[in-house]
Amino acid sequence: MNLDETQQRIRWVTFAVLIGVTILLLVLDSSGSLDNAFNFFEDPLTTVMGWTTTRVDTLIETFAGPEDLQAAQAEIEQLRVQVQALQRENEELREIEGEFQLMQDLFNRARESPEFRRLTASVIGYDTSPLFRSIILDKGTEDGVFVGMPVESARGLVGQVFRTTNHSAMVILITDNISSIPARLGDSRATGIVRGGGLGGVMAMDWLDLEAQINIGEVVYTSGLGGRFPEDIAIGRVTDLERREADLFQRAVVQPAVDFDSLEMVFVITDFRTIDTTIFDTIPEDLLPAP
Repeated sequence: MNLDETQQRIRWVTFAVLIGVTILLLVLDSSGSLDNAFNFFEDPLTTVMGWTTTRVDTLIETFAGPEDLQAAQAEIEQLRVQVQALQRENEELREIEGEFQLMQDLFNRARESPEFRRLTASVIGYDTSPLFRSIILDKGTEDGVFVGMPVESARGLVGQVFRTTNHSAMVILITDNISSIPARLGDSRATGIVRGGGLGGVMAMDWLDLEAQINIGEVVYTSGLGGRFPEDIAIGRVTDLERREADLFQRAVVQPAVDFDSLEMVFVITDFRTIDTTIFDTIPEDLLPAP
């Protein structure tokens, strides 16, 4: 068989195959089988194409251009500024809440003893002298504040005014070593004198009857004796007892009711004038803190 005959035969076979495939497709199409065949191959291809598209989109987002990164950074910075603003607002609200609670406590204290006239004052300074325990208030003689006036907080007795200017007043604290307050115990009713311990010392109540049954935790109040302070202002609580058989009296260690390191606002009792202010005359003028 020569080359021409072989080529001729290939052409006829190819033509016959094409005719056969055409007839087969027509038959399948008329019976619906052709759609099933296409679906058989279409579903896997669709799944593969969908998975590929998703991964490509992810890669595009990951390797976004500089403009997208700048936009994201700008948004992050904006959110950071908003968070800082909210934090500042939260701190301001807490401070306002604290001031409101302080005023509420002072109001409640004033309501407990409405017979006294009180002037609200802010603590504007603490004396740093190693010899005195005192604070400075923002009210003075032009506001009706004078030497000898008692000073209290919502928790209890703070001290006594011992020096004034037109617009400020100095208050010696009950913990100062020259402070002495006639006092009584709330439960046992025993009386004595509360003395300040000064810097590093402890406040204590002296001259307590040796036979008095005193309990740890008893509240100590001003007794009103001597005319230096009104009665029934809380001074502190008994935390320990010192009792020796050789002594004629017992001694109680007293924890002050007031936290002097966190004082912000106080009351000056303006319609109570102490009878005796000579205790302040014992302080040399050159040792007094500057007004």
